[in-house]
Amino acid sequence: MNVFSDALPEFFGGLAVAIVLAIITWLISRKNGQVHRYTLLNSTDLEGNPVLHVTTRRPGTVIRRDVGRGPERFELTKAQLPDGTYVAEPIDRYV
Repeated sequence: MNVFSDALPEFFGGLAVAIVLAIITWLISRKNGQVHRYTLLNSTDLEGNPVLHVTTRRPGTVIRRDVGRGPERFELTKAQLPDGTYVAEPIDRYV
């Protein structure tokens, strides 16, 4: 029983963070439009996972992100991947 009482503060702290993030996301989507998750094509983090970008900006917007090779520009698109994220296509990489 002591194990559960020791873990309660961590559980409630994590729950509070999740609730605050949900409220912030809801407020942003209500104020600026819908929140979209974009996958930056051909970009991976240190563990080899695709780099994601969360924003309320519209498709066609050009963003600038540092993905390990220095700052790169990406264009947000309407194309959706099977995992539900949208495509952010690199602009300068293939020129």
